Amino acid sequence: MAKHKCSSSSEGSEISAMVDEKMRERMISNRESARRSRKRREEHIKVLNCQLTMFKNTNIEIVQKINSITQQSMAVEMENHILTRQHNELTKRLESLEIVASHVCGYLQDIPQYDSQPWQLPSQSVPLMASVGMFKF
Repeated sequence: MAKHKCSSSSEGSEISAMVDEKMRERMISNRESARRSRKRREEHIKVLNCQLTMFKNTNIEIVQKINSITQQSMAVEMENHILTRQHNELTKRLESLEIVASHVCGYLQDIPQYDSQPWQLPSQSVPLMASVGMFKF
């Protein structure tokens, strides 16, 4: 019986040692797994920070392009406004000259008509003569 007790005590300590060894291996494995997980998380955060920097830079570039295009658009709108005013003024002047010419020539049909391009003179232009007394405003 005593031998049995020794063997059971010896078996118990072997089992206890095996359990302790498994727990120690499991603890080491868990620590290694946690270390790998932290490393992956750090790498992921680095990638996200790089992406954040890239997106911020891209956003700055886009905002600069938008500002540049907005300024160009405003310049074109201003030029269009000026050209529209000049067109209207020149149209009024042309109408006034046609009226004056109709009084000078007697008939509107004697005035050379311009095609769709009023800035180009017809091939045979008729000189318009005016005197100071003609204009009664």
